[in-house]
Amino acid sequence: MPVFLLFLAQLVALPAWAGVLTLDNGDRIYGELVLVEQDHVVWQSENFGELRIEKAKVLSLDTDQDLKIAGREEPCALAGHRREQWELYCDSGSGWLMDFPAINRAEPYINYIGKPYTLHGNASAGGVFEHGNREREDLDVNINLDLRHGDFHHLVNALYQSQSNQEVDSLEKYQLSYDLRWIFAEKWFAAANTEAEKEEARNLDLGTTVGLGLGYLFFDTEKAALSIQGGVSSLHEQFIATELSEAQDDRYAAARAAINYRYKFALGPEIYYDQEILQSVNSGEDYQTNVKLGVRTPLMENLMMEIAQHWLYDNTPSLESEKEDTKLTIGVGYQW
Repeated sequence: MPVFLLFLAQLVALPAWAGVLTLDNGDRIYGELVLVEQDHVVWQSENFGELRIEKAKVLSLDTDQDLKIAGREEPCALAGHRREQWELYCDSGSGWLMDFPAINRAEPYINYIGKPYTLHGNASAGGVFEHGNREREDLDVNINLDLRHGDFHHLVNALYQSQSNQEVDSLEKYQLSYDLRWIFAEKWFAAANTEAEKEEARNLDLGTTVGLGLGYLFFDTEKAALSIQGGVSSLHEQFIATELSEAQDDRYAAARAAINYRYKFALGPEIYYDQEILQSVNSGEDYQTNVKLGVRTPLMENLMMEIAQHWLYDNTPSLESEKEDTKLTIGVGYQW
C-alpha cells in the first residue's frame, strides 16, 4: 500500500500542462503552444499567462498536440526539436525535418479546424470639394478585404475615383479585383487574379484581366508581410473612343510580376508597397506598371488616416493621353 500511495502522489505531482518550452538560458516553461510565427512563439504558460517569445531564445519545444503546418492539410505530430530542427510526422507519409527558424506559421490543429475563417480589412475615403471662385470636386473611395480559410487567402479590392473641375467634366474610375492564393507548401503559393476596371481619363471603357501564377511568401505576420509572384495574364480592353486607340491591341497575353510588402511599427503606423508589372508577349514596347505606396496611421480605435501615392506608367497609351499618371490621396477610414 505505501508503494501504491507513493506512485499516486507522483502522478498528482506531474504538471497538468502537456507542453514544455525550454529557453537558451535553461528555463523550462510548462504550458501549451498557441502559435508559431515568423519571429516569435506564442506560448500559454502555466504561471505567467500568454507569453510572446523570440524564436532565437527557444532551445526546444515539446508538445503532444497535433499541429497544422502551413501548406499541409493533415495534422502533424512533433516528434522532436533538436538543433533548430523540427522532426514531424504527418498522416500522409513518413517523417520529415523542418528548420524551426524558417517556419512561417504553425498552430494546434484543433484551433485550425475550430476557427477556420479570419477576416481583416479597411475602408477609406478622401476628397477635395471647392465651390465659388474655383470649382473642383475630387472623391476617392477604397475598400480592401482579406478573408482567410486555412491555406486559402481571398483578397478583394474595390476602388472608385471621381474628378471634375472647370476644365474637366467628371472623369470617373471604377476598379474591382480579386486575388486567390493557395499555400500548398510552407512558403509557396499558387495564385489566380482577376480584375475589371473602367477609367475615362485613359479612354478605357472596360478592361478585364485574368491571370495565373506562382508566388513565394517570405513572411506573413500581424507585424509584417512580404511576397512576390510571377505568372501570365490575359487582358481584354474596350475603348471609349476607338479612333484614339487604333494602335493598341484590344486583347493580348502578358507576363506578370508583382510584389507586396507591409510593415507595422510598434507605435502604430503601417507602411505598405504594392507593385505590378505587365509585359505584353506580343510587343516589347507594350508594357505597364502600377505602384502604390502608402502609410496608415491609427487615430483612435479602428479609425485611421491613410496617405497614399499612386503611380501608373503605360508605355503605349491612347492618343492624347500621357504615359505617366501620379496621384496623392489623403483620407480617413475604418479598419478591422
